[in-house]
Amino acid sequence: MSNTHLLLEWRRRWDRSLFQFLKRRVRSSVDVQDLAQETYLRLLRSRDLSDVRKPLAYLLQVASHVALEWGNRQARNAALGVVEAKDLIDEQLPELELDAGLTQQRIEQTLAACSPTMRAVLLLRLRDQRSCQEIANDLGISMRTVQRHLENGYARLRMAIEG
Repeated sequence: MSNTHLLLEWRRRWDRSLFQFLKRRVRSSVDVQDLAQETYLRLLRSRDLSDVRKPLAYLLQVASHVALEWGNRQARNAALGVVEAKDLIDEQLPELELDAGLTQQRIEQTLAACSPTMRAVLLLRLRDQRSCQEIANDLGISMRTVQRHLENGYARLRMAIEG
């Protein structure tokens, strides 16, 4: 049976369990729906699921990883002062879109001005959501060097965002 057919069956059987599991980990019902969708997408792209012995446990494990990454991303956004669009007031959107474009331009300029190593560390961490250890291994540098580049890079990005 293909992954698509298996996932349809899993969704029919355990969708409610997945939503309850995710609701315990996040506050917003919109986020729960997005996280459930991301869980199914990851499973769809994963290896052959026909040999999974405990499908519900596997489904919830993937959902746990998705929720953890979401939480880390939320914390990182809060640390950088990033505001999500759903938190914005509709009347402010045109001005905010202009500001967002300028901010994005400042971020790109800031990244371009960074050393190649710092830029790589920041992109691996923020865009690819890699751990410090993974970044250190990939770039062949120490964990302390990764942490130093992140600290300095975050400070530069904060200054760029604040204008």
